[in-house]
Amino acid sequence: MREHIDTELEEAGPSEMRSNMKLVVLGATGGTGLEIVRQAIERGHSITALVRSPDRLKPFRDRIAIEQGDLLNSAELEKVIQGHDAVLSGFGPRVPVSKTDVHLRQQFAGALTSAMRHAGIRRLVVESVAFLFKNSILPPAYLLGRLFFSGTVADTSAMERVLEESELDWTIVRPPELTDKPYTGKYRARGPPA
Repeated sequence: MREHIDTELEEAGPSEMRSNMKLVVLGATGGTGLEIVRQAIERGHSITALVRSPDRLKPFRDRIAIEQGDLLNSAELEKVIQGHDAVLSGFGPRVPVSKTDVHLRQQFAGALTSAMRHAGIRRLVVESVAFLFKNSILPPAYLLGRLFFSGTVADTSAMERVLEESELDWTIVRPPELTDKPYTGKYRARGPPA
Protein backbone atom coordinates (compact mmCIF):
# COMPACT_ATOMS: atom_id res chain seq x y z
CA MET A 1 0.00 0.00 0.00
CA ARG A 2 1.53 3.26 -1.09
CA GLU A 3 -0.17 6.49 -0.25
CA HIS A 4 0.11 10.18 0.51
CA ILE A 5 -1.75 11.28 3.61
CA ASP A 6 -3.04 14.79 4.24
CA THR A 7 -3.59 15.34 7.93
CA GLU A 8 -5.89 17.94 9.43
CA LEU A 9 -7.81 18.31 12.69
CA GLU A 10 -10.81 16.01 13.23
CA GLU A 11 -11.75 13.07 15.47
CA ALA A 12 -9.21 10.26 15.48
CA GLY A 13 -10.43 6.76 14.79
CA PRO A 14 -9.26 3.62 16.57
CA SER A 15 -5.67 2.62 15.92
CA GLU A 16 -5.29 -0.21 13.44
CA MET A 17 -1.58 -0.68 14.15
CA ARG A 18 -0.84 -4.03 15.73
CA SER A 19 0.52 -3.92 19.24
CA ASN A 20 4.12 -4.49 20.22
CA MET A 21 5.74 -3.52 16.93
CA LYS A 22 9.47 -2.99 16.74
CA LEU A 23 9.82 0.53 15.34
CA VAL A 24 12.78 2.65 14.28
CA VAL A 25 12.20 6.40 14.68
CA LEU A 26 14.36 8.76 12.63
CA GLY A 27 14.41 12.45 13.41
CA ALA A 28 13.45 11.48 16.96
CA THR A 29 14.86 14.63 18.58
CA GLY A 30 12.73 17.10 16.58
CA GLY A 31 9.22 18.13 17.50
CA THR A 32 7.48 15.51 15.36
CA GLY A 33 10.00 12.81 16.26
CA LEU A 34 9.58 13.36 19.99
CA GLU A 35 5.81 13.08 19.58
CA ILE A 36 6.18 9.87 17.53
CA VAL A 37 8.36 8.41 20.30
CA ARG A 38 5.93 9.47 23.03
CA GLN A 39 2.88 8.03 21.29
CA ALA A 40 4.64 4.80 20.29
CA ILE A 41 5.70 4.21 23.91
CA GLU A 42 2.12 4.85 25.09
CA ARG A 43 0.91 2.22 22.63
CA GLY A 44 3.39 -0.35 23.91
CA HIS A 45 5.75 -0.47 20.94
CA SER A 46 9.47 -1.19 21.15
CA ILE A 47 11.39 1.86 19.92
CA THR A 48 14.89 2.34 18.57
CA ALA A 49 15.90 5.92 17.77
CA LEU A 50 18.87 6.72 15.53
CA VAL A 51 20.06 10.24 16.33
CA ARG A 52 23.07 12.53 16.02
CA SER A 53 22.75 13.73 19.59
CA PRO A 54 20.64 11.86 22.18
CA ASP A 55 20.28 14.73 24.69
CA ARG A 56 16.64 15.56 23.86
CA LEU A 57 15.67 11.90 24.43
CA LYS A 58 16.71 11.88 28.11
CA PRO A 59 13.09 11.61 29.34
CA PHE A 60 12.71 8.36 27.34
CA ARG A 61 16.15 6.79 27.95
CA ASP A 62 14.86 3.99 30.17
CA ARG A 63 12.06 3.09 27.71
CA ILE A 64 13.74 3.14 24.28
CA ALA A 65 16.97 2.04 22.63
CA ILE A 66 19.07 4.97 21.43
CA GLU A 67 21.69 4.59 18.71
CA GLN A 68 23.94 7.46 17.75
CA GLY A 69 24.74 7.79 14.06
CA ASP A 70 24.33 9.51 10.71
CA LEU A 71 20.96 9.37 8.92
CA LEU A 72 22.71 9.93 5.59
CA ASN A 73 24.89 6.84 6.04
CA SER A 74 23.14 3.84 4.48
CA ALA A 75 25.32 1.29 6.30
CA GLU A 76 24.57 2.84 9.72
CA LEU A 77 20.86 2.99 8.89
CA GLU A 78 20.83 -0.64 7.76
CA LYS A 79 22.49 -1.82 10.96
CA VAL A 80 19.88 -0.05 13.12
CA ILE A 81 16.86 -0.97 10.95
CA GLN A 82 17.69 -4.69 10.83
CA GLY A 83 15.12 -6.81 12.68
CA HIS A 84 12.46 -4.08 13.03
CA ASP A 85 8.91 -4.06 11.66
CA ALA A 86 8.77 -0.49 10.35
CA VAL A 87 10.54 2.85 10.11
CA LEU A 88 8.84 6.14 11.09
CA SER A 89 10.55 9.37 10.11
CA GLY A 90 10.05 12.95 11.26
CA PHE A 91 13.47 13.84 9.83
CA GLY A 92 13.99 17.20 8.18
CA PRO A 93 16.49 20.02 7.98
CA ARG A 94 16.88 22.60 10.67
CA VAL A 95 15.31 25.95 9.90
CA PRO A 96 16.68 28.09 8.36
CA VAL A 97 18.02 25.56 5.83
CA SER A 98 21.75 26.01 5.27
CA LYS A 99 23.29 25.89 1.80
CA THR A 100 24.97 22.58 2.67
CA ASP A 101 21.52 21.04 3.36
CA VAL A 102 19.94 21.98 0.01
CA HIS A 103 19.54 18.29 -0.99
CA LEU A 104 19.31 16.86 2.53
CA ARG A 105 15.93 15.15 2.22
CA GLN A 106 16.79 13.67 -1.17
CA GLN A 107 20.11 12.31 0.19
CA PHE A 108 18.27 10.96 3.23
CA ALA A 109 15.70 9.17 1.03
CA GLY A 110 18.45 7.58 -1.05
CA ALA A 111 20.33 6.32 1.99
CA LEU A 112 17.15 5.14 3.71
CA THR A 113 15.67 3.25 0.75
CA SER A 114 18.99 1.48 0.17
CA ALA A 115 19.30 0.57 3.86
CA MET A 116 15.73 -0.72 4.06
CA ARG A 117 16.14 -2.79 0.89
CA HIS A 118 19.32 -4.42 2.26
CA ALA A 119 17.77 -4.97 5.70
CA GLY A 120 14.63 -6.51 4.20
CA ILE A 121 12.31 -4.00 5.92
CA ARG A 122 9.54 -2.63 3.70
CA ARG A 123 7.17 -0.50 5.84
CA LEU A 124 7.96 3.23 5.99
CA VAL A 125 6.05 6.31 7.15
CA VAL A 126 7.70 9.65 6.31
CA GLU A 127 6.79 13.22 7.17
CA SER A 128 6.86 15.55 4.16
CA VAL A 129 5.51 19.10 3.65
CA ALA A 130 2.05 20.43 2.73
CA PHE A 131 3.65 22.73 0.15
CA LEU A 132 3.52 19.79 -2.28
CA PHE A 133 -0.30 19.77 -2.47
CA LYS A 134 -0.71 21.20 -5.97
CA ASN A 135 -4.52 21.18 -5.77
CA SER A 136 -4.75 23.12 -2.50
CA ILE A 137 -6.70 26.33 -3.05
CA LEU A 138 -7.15 27.76 0.46
CA PRO A 139 -4.44 28.27 1.35
CA PRO A 140 -2.62 27.94 -1.98
CA ALA A 141 0.10 25.83 -0.36
CA TYR A 142 1.96 24.85 -3.54
CA LEU A 143 2.07 28.42 -4.86
CA LEU A 144 3.24 29.79 -1.50
CA GLY A 145 5.83 27.05 -1.20
CA ARG A 146 7.22 27.66 -4.69
CA LEU A 147 7.38 31.42 -4.07
CA PHE A 148 8.81 31.52 -0.55
CA PHE A 149 10.33 28.07 0.08
CA SER A 150 11.46 26.93 -3.36
CA GLY A 151 14.49 25.04 -2.00
CA THR A 152 12.35 23.10 0.47
CA VAL A 153 9.79 22.29 -2.23
CA ALA A 154 12.47 21.08 -4.66
CA ASP A 155 14.32 18.96 -2.09
CA THR A 156 11.16 17.46 -0.60
CA SER A 157 9.76 16.71 -4.08
CA ALA A 158 13.00 14.89 -4.88
CA MET A 159 12.71 12.93 -1.59
CA GLU A 160 9.17 11.87 -2.44
CA ARG A 161 10.22 10.78 -5.95
CA VAL A 162 12.94 8.55 -4.47
CA LEU A 163 10.38 6.94 -2.15
CA GLU A 164 7.74 6.59 -4.89
CA GLU A 165 10.24 4.83 -7.18
CA SER A 166 11.31 2.42 -4.45
CA GLU A 167 9.83 -1.00 -3.75
CA LEU A 168 8.99 0.03 -0.19
CA ASP A 169 5.53 -0.03 1.34
CA TRP A 170 5.52 3.69 2.08
CA THR A 171 3.15 6.32 3.41
CA ILE A 172 4.01 9.99 2.96
CA VAL A 173 2.35 12.37 5.44
CA ARG A 174 2.01 16.05 4.51
CA PRO A 175 0.78 17.86 7.63
CA PRO A 176 -0.49 21.36 6.83
CA GLU A 177 0.06 22.66 10.35
CA LEU A 178 2.15 21.41 13.25
CA THR A 179 2.10 23.20 16.60
CA ASP A 180 3.73 22.85 19.98
CA LYS A 181 0.31 22.69 21.62
CA PRO A 182 -0.65 19.60 23.66
CA TYR A 183 -1.68 16.47 21.78
CA THR A 184 -5.46 16.40 21.19
CA GLY A 185 -5.94 13.04 19.45
CA LYS A 186 -7.95 14.81 16.73
CA TYR A 187 -6.99 14.79 13.07
CA ARG A 188 -8.38 14.16 9.61
CA ALA A 189 -6.64 12.06 6.98
CA ARG A 190 -7.35 11.59 3.31
CA GLY A 191 -5.54 9.73 0.61
CA PRO A 192 -4.66 10.89 -2.88
CA PRO A 193 -7.44 11.99 -5.22
CA ALA A 194 -9.13 9.07 -6.97
